Amino acid sequence: MYLADLCWQEAGKVLSDPETIVVIPVGSTEQHGCVGPLGTDWMIPDEFCRRISGMDHIVIAPTIPYGVATHHINFPGTIDLGIETMIKVMGAVFESLFRHGARRFVVMNGHGGNDPAIEKAALEIYRRGGLVALIDWWGIAPKLNPAWPTGHGDAQETAAVMAFRPDLIKPEYLLDNVVPAPTKNLKPVHINTVLFEGAPVKIIREIRDTVNTGGFGGLESKMATREWGVAMMDGMTKWIEDFINEYRSVKLPEKDWE
Repeated sequence: MYLADLCWQEAGKVLSDPETIVVIPVGSTEQHGCVGPLGTDWMIPDEFCRRISGMDHIVIAPTIPYGVATHHINFPGTIDLGIETMIKVMGAVFESLFRHGARRFVVMNGHGGNDPAIEKAALEIYRRGGLVALIDWWGIAPKLNPAWPTGHGDAQETAAVMAFRPDLIKPEYLLDNVVPAPTKNLKPVHINTVLFEGAPVKIIREIRDTVNTGGFGGLESKMATREWGVAMMDGMTKWIEDFINEYRSVKLPEKDWE
């Protein structure tokens, strides 16, 4: 069920039910390589939530389409809340729902830049007696199948969007990645991450100075197929359902830290 579809009387009953898990889809509005839509990071979590919305004792909160997109701001259309604002947004969402009885939350996240803010807000609500699970789908997918490698604005995310909104992928904008190495001994592997003598280190730069398309880290977008996306979205949906069923048995914190 969707929280937005309920009247306040219905919401009161649902949120105060100890069996209820509130799922919050979160993403970002930012560049996603040469062919990915700006809404990639919130559209994919939104789609996962649509797929699990019929599960018992699950309520889907409205999707949060903005996030921490500081590194992407030089690409047109990107909207950056910044980390401090994102902490406040997530904290306010958790606190509001907690006030009305919700104790278990799952954040269906589509953007790695959001993680520190979500984790900070989640720890605060834990200290109140709530519990938050953070699902970063792109990092889980390669564990289910190594043929689904992750990156930013690359083939993995492009394939995922192809599974449910293929019309948003526009091949006429497809470009090959040009990834200049900072030095001959520093090998770029993901946006600001390079390898030096086999070890990863970050050199913080504007993304436009690291890759011409804005997408890098896995396979290039031209490698994406709808078949890959369908299989990956289906596999991830099954994993999410199984995780949520297991998560129900995790004990809530016994102490109210206030």
